[in-house]
Amino acid sequence: MRRTPLRSELVVLGLVCAGLAGCGKSGGGGASGGSTGATASGGDSRGGPSASGGHPGSGGQVGSGGALGSGGVAAGSGGFAGGKGGAPSGSGGRPAGAGGEGVDAGAPTDAAAGTPCTVGAWPAADPTMPGPYATMMESNVGPAAGVGADGGPPVAFTMFRPKDLAQGGLCHPVVTWGNGTGANPTLYKVLLNQLASHGFVVIASDSPNVSMGDPPPMVAGVTWVLAQNDDPTSELYQRIDTTHIGATGHSQGGFATTTAGGDSHITTIAALCGASNQRNLHGPAMLYCGGMDTTVPCTTIQNTFNAINNQPVMLADFLAADHASWISFRGTTPSPVEAAVTAWMRVHLMGDTALRSWFYGPSCKLCTDTAWSVMQKMMDQ
Repeated sequence: MRRTPLRSELVVLGLVCAGLAGCGKSGGGGASGGSTGATASGGDSRGGPSASGGHPGSGGQVGSGGALGSGGVAAGSGGFAGGKGGAPSGSGGRPAGAGGEGVDAGAPTDAAAGTPCTVGAWPAADPTMPGPYATMMESNVGPAAGVGADGGPPVAFTMFRPKDLAQGGLCHPVVTWGNGTGANPTLYKVLLNQLASHGFVVIASDSPNVSMGDPPPMVAGVTWVLAQNDDPTSELYQRIDTTHIGATGHSQGGFATTTAGGDSHITTIAALCGASNQRNLHGPAMLYCGGMDTTVPCTTIQNTFNAINNQPVMLADFLAADHASWISFRGTTPSPVEAAVTAWMRVHLMGDTALRSWFYGPSCKLCTDTAWSVMQKMMDQ
């Protein structure tokens, strides 16, 4: 059984989309450009941060279950597609080496040395377990974007990524992350480090109000990562799969995720406990809600599901969860929802066809799991 969050963690959760004031609303606050150097943070293990605030919503522990998802085709010219036709198998061997045991900000292997990476479908991996990459977390990277605490000046980003970007030779897909109101990326460290251990480069805005800013910080983070891929002085140089980019976020970050989905670079989204109507998606959408969530109830998420008619979409209701009880605060084992997000991104950004059955078809893994209530559109295969 997953432990109850500590009091300090509950405080931050009280800030997450508190009262829905400002969730999904674009505000002012311009984003200023100019990248900063990547400053490596300390090498603590994937624990939960301490923070302050009160716990939103009701609900108990997240029970057993599968994943949330939306189906479909990962648009983009980079190779494989995750749509109805399935993802053709691509090249590239499974990256060697163990990883995912903790966040390690030590000196990375010289990832920029040697030949450029190769875009291709990745070997299968278990999304319920850490992936094969040792990971690192870098603080204060990227441009200043969005707004800071209390409407303060724009803030930078935190990046979670494989320590050795050259390991295995494959180009790394990108995931941009959006926090809940008042939160920061360290609250979601288990999930973001889980994604990095599977090979994703995760760029997470430090803004506590990720729906604010022009451009919004979730998009500004993607723009910066793409620029780093072309910069010979960057650790990311020629290591990024620029054609497979996803967006995910929680609460206000979920609303911001659907907004970011309108950007042409974003080829799939996974909006968690928050979503607004977006008819300009460029790939499949996974919409998650907690059945016990009174902060952003499932009826709000269903409105977004109903409005999406041009891309595969899944609405996954994890019946026992509230607004934040699915978040893992300690350790390295992801919750069922966090495993589902990992699986979703692997299917649509890595071409991991072995995980398609989690989301696609009437007898999908989530569809047949009694812990979930699932609705699908354009996901019959």
